[in-house]
Amino acid sequence: MKSRTFRRATAIGLGTLLTIGLTAGGAAAAQAALPPGKPGASESAPAKPLPDHNPNPVTAEGTVAPAPRTETPELVSDLGESIVIEDDVLPNYVAISPDGKLAYVAALDSPKLHIVDLAARKTVGSIPVGMGRGLSSITLSADGTRGVAVVDATPTTTAGVAVFDLTTRTVTAIHTNRIGWADYAELTRDGSSYYTVAVEGAINRVDTATGEVLATTKLPTNNSNFGILTDDESTFIVGRSGQGLTGAVYTTMDAKTLEVTLDLKTPDIWSYSGFYFDTNPAHLYVAEGGSRVSMFDPKTGEALQRISVGNTMSDVVASDALGRAYSPSMGWEMVMAADFTTGERSESYRTTPVGASSITENPVTGDLLTADRGYTGEEGSTVTLIKRPAVSDPQDVRIEAIDTEVTFSSAVTGVKRGNGGGVIWQRSSDGENWTDIPGAVGNNYTVTVTAENVRDSYRLRFHDDFWGISGASKPATAVGPAPVITLDGALPDGLENAEYEPVTVTATGQPDLVWSDSSVVDAAGLPAGLILDSATGVISGTPTTAGDYRVSVTVTDAFGTDTREFALSVLAEDTGIVEPTPTPSPEPSEKPSPSPEPSVEPSIEPSVKPSIDPTPVPTPEPSIEPSVDPSMSPTSGPSASSAPGSSGSGAGGSGGLARTGASVGGIGLIAGAGLALGTGFILRRRRA
Repeated sequence: MKSRTFRRATAIGLGTLLTIGLTAGGAAAAQAALPPGKPGASESAPAKPLPDHNPNPVTAEGTVAPAPRTETPELVSDLGESIVIEDDVLPNYVAISPDGKLAYVAALDSPKLHIVDLAARKTVGSIPVGMGRGLSSITLSADGTRGVAVVDATPTTTAGVAVFDLTTRTVTAIHTNRIGWADYAELTRDGSSYYTVAVEGAINRVDTATGEVLATTKLPTNNSNFGILTDDESTFIVGRSGQGLTGAVYTTMDAKTLEVTLDLKTPDIWSYSGFYFDTNPAHLYVAEGGSRVSMFDPKTGEALQRISVGNTMSDVVASDALGRAYSPSMGWEMVMAADFTTGERSESYRTTPVGASSITENPVTGDLLTADRGYTGEEGSTVTLIKRPAVSDPQDVRIEAIDTEVTFSSAVTGVKRGNGGGVIWQRSSDGENWTDIPGAVGNNYTVTVTAENVRDSYRLRFHDDFWGISGASKPATAVGPAPVITLDGALPDGLENAEYEPVTVTATGQPDLVWSDSSVVDAAGLPAGLILDSATGVISGTPTTAGDYRVSVTVTDAFGTDTREFALSVLAEDTGIVEPTPTPSPEPSEKPSPSPEPSVEPSIEPSVKPSIDPTPVPTPEPSIEPSVDPSMSPTSGPSASSAPGSSGSGAGGSGGLARTGASVGGIGLIAGAGLALGTGFILRRRRA
């Protein structure tokens, strides 16, 4: 709980007790003076609350399960403790340091300021005043370095006001100004001045350093009990108890000049015995001294809400956030709660050894602390610490195997059984939805961890009706050793379209181990044809796609998971067939027969065709095809180069025959060349 500041004041001193009329049945008279109840408020005099031992806490729906008939598990809850100051010193008022560590106690029969270590729950020293019979009040500056206390000379006279340096634990001054019979002194936040309230109605503002009275006023009626500064320290509020049946008076005044700004008679209120501001400056909580605890508008003195709570309500603290006020009932030796959300009191309460005269809240922890002075003849010796509700977080329990029994435990503080208060263990399978476990209403819960409930979580839920606070611990669960994959290295290579040699991904864990894979190969999946058996961890099958793979294998059991990545290569299939490498070749592999190739250029020799000249003209190369006349055979004759110059009869005839022979020979060569080209084309087609 974060530290916060608040204002409180109480002074149910001897003067107040006399005005209430306790020695003559004044408490009963005060109760009889109650006005008709307002809507949402208690109307009748309250009866003393009775103990309730149902261990089941109220649900969010406002229901309480009946008390079990079987034996109820023990609940150990630290509700607080009464801390002895000194025997019979009548602790009357208490204040707590801003850091929440120390309490300062003023006792009516002890002329020293007692110091209590709240964590150790014991007194750790005192500051002697050196005069007077005892101290009736103590208030602190906001920083906790300075305090002021009213020093009583006798039960009906004041010796002065002691100023304390709390850092050195010394008295720095005792102001003995004529301030009247004061029961209470209120210190400003900065510690520069303080206000005294005297029973006979004298109000003074005093300089803390010098003791000089800076302002004073005298209220028209006596029996002034105490005062309180508003949060901005602009207004000082004083409650004055009534005399006889005339009722009390609610007074406001300027905090600097003490000029009265409101003096409101409240005939239906017998006494003001405690004021308190929390965080809302528009809500002033009031202990009326009789049975009621109320909420006022501090500016007008109007009661916004009243709740009948107990017997002789001596002081009050409250929480705006919770909508509750807490007040000691001196007559019943209890501390009780008023619920302003319902307009009723809580039937849950806390007890004090004797009637408590004042109460305060720890600004850091939210715990309460009472000064147990005693009531009508009782002599108190203690202050009582009342702890705020809380439970500790249970720890996870480590086990080695399922079917193991485990126990979860939680330390409980400030939770009291009865009237909807108590604790109960809850179970959840998803961490979101929680179910009460019937009968599990103690500090501990024992369960056997099985395969079915191994993932369940457990927490402790609580409610306390005195405080009006509910909550739950953080969850805990059974924790076992997570599985571990023990196979190391890469997976064996596989061959495309060949059966893969099965390999087992080994792991340690519980009998319910389950394997799964998430494989990638260039953002693709596990090689087609291979599978991972989720029950055995065996990888098998026939891969159909070559490639390099990264296979991520996860093993899971009741206690957790383990994941490891393996490399896997699938090699391409070997067919055994070697493809030929073609070599281009424009020429045929074999020459046709006959072998002589015709010349590309036509020869000037006579054609292979015989001329009309009976003498044949031989050709230098045989023709590929035989002559038209099969009986002809090549004969020798003159060369082509000598034909023009040859002699013979008829020169013209001889030249014509030469031209004719040349022409025929050219046609033959061209035909031969065409045949050769055709043969080459045919060969190329066959090769293709």
